Amino acid sequence: LGRWADIRRGHTTGANDFFYLDARRVTALGIASRFRRPLLKSLRGIKRPRLGAADCRHELLLIPPDAPLEGELADYVAWGEARGVHRWTTCAGRQPWYSLAEQPDSGLLLAKGVWQRHFAPLADEPVAIDQQLYGLRLPAEWLAAAAALLNSVWFALQCELRGRVNLGDGVLWLAAYELAAVPLPDLPALGEAARGDLAAAHARLGDGTIVAAETLEQPDRLALDELVFDLVGLPAGERDAARAALRACLSGRRVRARAVAPAEAA
Repeated sequence: LGRWADIRRGHTTGANDFFYLDARRVTALGIASRFRRPLLKSLRGIKRPRLGAADCRHELLLIPPDAPLEGELADYVAWGEARGVHRWTTCAGRQPWYSLAEQPDSGLLLAKGVWQRHFAPLADEPVAIDQQLYGLRLPAEWLAAAAALLNSVWFALQCELRGRVNLGDGVLWLAAYELAAVPLPDLPALGEAARGDLAAAHARLGDGTIVAAETLEQPDRLALDELVFDLVGLPAGERDAARAALRACLSGRRVRARAVAPAEAA
């Protein structure tokens, strides 16, 4: 994956309570829209293969370093400084402290922590993302084909084999370098026809057709997975075994979480 996609983690603000604004605070503060961007904190609750600004419940405060502080914006920055936010470690390392670095738009998203579903939605509109998400950047004409690859059983199983379950909650954690090492077809070398087939398979995925134990036999999912298996050269006799292995990984992490929880409570 890392040969043809740039994988970047989302924003680490150092003060989410200051930089993350819900609808109530946006209304109360009255900060101009040019200083805000729709923010996606996680993929929880999202079931569609594509998303946009309407799926974001928060907005990110983005103040350019050379922006004049006046009116409501000046009042809000002063409010933050009165509470010492500018002295917090991550904020103190920025100049000025309230100005987050702009991040290029990402057309394809992945979660840093995976529970019981693997999911890589396409972003149809520019959205900011939290550091619990990764944004993948690649040429726009490859995005739909890449989404097919990253929403396949093959990719999910590779993540299960490379990620880490180092906490008792059973969540699979994936570092950017681990994702970059996942073996996938060389998307630039596939050619337009193969990329078109992948994009068409992804377009047929309906809402809720995520990679999860209960969806692996859905017709559109099977069609996409068979196409990806063809591209990676997985023998026909091993494809059901790959699905079974993925189910076993998901089940094993769920069982582990249930086994650890009572011990922690005790």
